[in-house]
Amino acid sequence: MMYKLDHILICLDLSEMDDSLIRYSNFLMENFKPKSVTFLHVIKSYEIPPDMVAAFPHLDQPLTEIVKDELEEKIEAHFIQKNEIQTKIIVLEGSTTDNIVRYARENNITFTLMGKKIGYEGRGGIVRKVISIIPSSVLLISETTQPRIEHVLVRMDFSKMSALALKMALRLQELTGAKVSCQHVYKLPLKYFPVSSPENDRKLMDHIQKHGRKEYQKFMKKQELDPGKIPCTTSLDPENDEAHILYKQALTTGADMIIIGSKIKSELADIIIDSTSEKLASAEKNLPVLIIKDRKQTIGFLKALFK
Repeated sequence: MMYKLDHILICLDLSEMDDSLIRYSNFLMENFKPKSVTFLHVIKSYEIPPDMVAAFPHLDQPLTEIVKDELEEKIEAHFIQKNEIQTKIIVLEGSTTDNIVRYARENNITFTLMGKKIGYEGRGGIVRKVISIIPSSVLLISETTQPRIEHVLVRMDFSKMSALALKMALRLQELTGAKVSCQHVYKLPLKYFPVSSPENDRKLMDHIQKHGRKEYQKFMKKQELDPGKIPCTTSLDPENDEAHILYKQALTTGADMIIIGSKIKSELADIIIDSTSEKLASAEKNLPVLIIKDRKQTIGFLKALFK
C-alpha cells in the first residue's frame, strides 16, 4: 500500500501559530499535490450578550462568519493559491477535539497538520486528545519549523505500525527525495540492572546490536525491501525514555522529521496513545513529528466508543 495524501486538513486556532501552519501548507501543496485542502477552526459555542450586540452592531453577524472573515484574511496573506487544488475554509462551533476528529473521519482526511502548541496550556491538551483518536496521520510542527523534508527518522520496533511508518517515509522520499533512516530502541528487562558492570554492558550491547541487525533484516525481507539501502541503528534505553533517544538521534544525524507509528489501546472509555508518540508531540521537542495511524483500526475504536 502506498499512502495517498490527497485530502489535507490544516487546524488553525487564531494564534500566531496559524501563520507558520499556513506557510508550511504551501510546502505540502507543492510536494504532495493533494486534491483538496481544508483550513479548519473550531470556536466554543456561546451566545453574545444583547448589550454587547447593541454596543457593537457588527457582532450581530454570526460569530462563525466573523471568524471566517478573519481566517480568510490570514490565508489570503500567506497561502499561495493553487488553482487545481480545492480550498475550503471551515468554521465550526462546539468541542474542538470532537469537531476536528469528526471532520477528518467524515471527509476522508488522509493527512492533518497541527501546531505543537495548539491547546497545550494546562492538562488535557487538545493536540494530545486529537492525535489519540483522529483516523488520519498527523504532522505536528512548531513556529520555527522550516518547510523542508530532507531526512526522516523512522521509529523501528519491527511491528505492523513500524511497517506503516516506513511506508509513509518511503512515500515522502518519493515525493521530496528525502533520505530515510531507522532507529530501534531496545529496552532492558529490570532484572538485568543488579548485574550491570562495564564488561557485562559491553557484552550486552554487542548482543543487542547483533540481535537488532538480525530482526531488521527479517523485518525488511517481509516488507520486500533492501535493508542495505535504509540504515537502522540500535540504541539501549536504560531509563525508559524512548522519545528522548529518538529525538537525540534525529538531532545528531540531522534528521528534520521523526516518523512514528502510533500504537493505541482501548482502556475503558478512552483510547490511549503510546507514551513515546505523546512525548514527541510535546512542544519542547522542537522537531516535527509525523504520527502515523492505522485508519481502519482507529475508526473501529471510534465506532465502539461512540455507538
